[in-house]
Amino acid sequence: MDGIRATLAISWKELQVTARDRGLLGVLFVLPLVFSTLFSLSQQGALDTATGATPITVRVFLVNDDTGAYGAQVVGALRQAAILDIEELPSAADADRRVGEGERAAAILIPAGFSAGIDAYEPVTLRVVVDPAQGSIADVVVGVTNFAAAPVSTEGELLQGTRSFLDQLGLLDNAPPERVRAIEAQTVGAIMAQLGELQREPPVAVVPEGTGVEPVRINLLDSFMPAFTVMFAFFLIGHVGLTFHRERDEGTFRRLLASPLSRTSIVAGPMVAWVIVVVLQVVFLFGIGAGLFKLDIGNSLLGLLVVSVVLGLVVASLGLLLGIVARTGRQADTLGTLIAFVLPFISGIFPMNGVDPAYLAGGTVATIGTFLPHMHAAEAFRLVMTGEGTIETVAVQLGALLLFAAVFMLLAIRRLRFA
Repeated sequence: MDGIRATLAISWKELQVTARDRGLLGVLFVLPLVFSTLFSLSQQGALDTATGATPITVRVFLVNDDTGAYGAQVVGALRQAAILDIEELPSAADADRRVGEGERAAAILIPAGFSAGIDAYEPVTLRVVVDPAQGSIADVVVGVTNFAAAPVSTEGELLQGTRSFLDQLGLLDNAPPERVRAIEAQTVGAIMAQLGELQREPPVAVVPEGTGVEPVRINLLDSFMPAFTVMFAFFLIGHVGLTFHRERDEGTFRRLLASPLSRTSIVAGPMVAWVIVVVLQVVFLFGIGAGLFKLDIGNSLLGLLVVSVVLGLVVASLGLLLGIVARTGRQADTLGTLIAFVLPFISGIFPMNGVDPAYLAGGTVATIGTFLPHMHAAEAFRLVMTGEGTIETVAVQLGALLLFAAVFMLLAIRRLRFA
């Protein structure tokens, strides 16, 4: 009992530390909700057209004072959002005035220097001027604008993370600047191409033909929410690795070792906390999705809980391994971010071209996905949510995830040094 109480005490301390990290909480809880709902929203118009449903549009003004590529990229993303009816204006003052007169629900304003700020990794702001009389509709415009700007923000984060990672490795210290920029662009471009593919190629609906047949409205959130939940759960691994280095560098481990606590409690305490964070993340995202956006979570809450706990074990053990392998906390955090971005796209957990590549037998993506925990976690969620899975089929996915967790933990223990 003493060991259990000690483990829980350490877990509670780690949860309190995590709760104070607002940036991390935003990444774990807010971003996956924004990405999944807005990816679904941006593609729902095309899907509604395919199924015979009538899409809803919101009329807005758009002013782009930026002359760089990132501003044009945001404009392109906004124009692809079927829910927006966009009229471009040359002046922000004109757009502000006409919104105030009630001509359109809102105006989206891209400031001068927007691209330069993203490239320099400096804070930039997109303004959305809304008509107070159309507040509920304007909220949709704000959400779509956040979605359109998210790939640009992500690209800036990736570019900065890639630069930091390459600098720490020192592999390109003697390389010409143009060579370094080319490698950075190639790395970031490969990831952003996958994000772009998700926007350009929505799933295709098959609708029965015939008089009197009502078209079935498909909720794309059912496909995107599990994928983004799994993706952003792995963003915790960078925090886990950074925490490991911080506590070792500050001497926390040495003080714990001098106490009556066992090494098992010292390691298990934080891991329990990280598993709880992942479970809370899934509960929050699926709960919001089901309550506000009609996400179909199926009939087995216990099944979803079990999958969430096992996913948390994988994330916690991989994060610990990353912290042990990385030379510094900053390197662990940067590498964790890159891993969190890259692996989901090569594991095939996102629906593209009407099929989920991870489920194409014999395909390259399916083969790669088999050796990554992301595909097994997303498939386990899908089986539970749709009710297609039996105990045996879900057990296969859970067994694979437990195997990943065991391998990560064994590798971590073999290399673990407390001081």
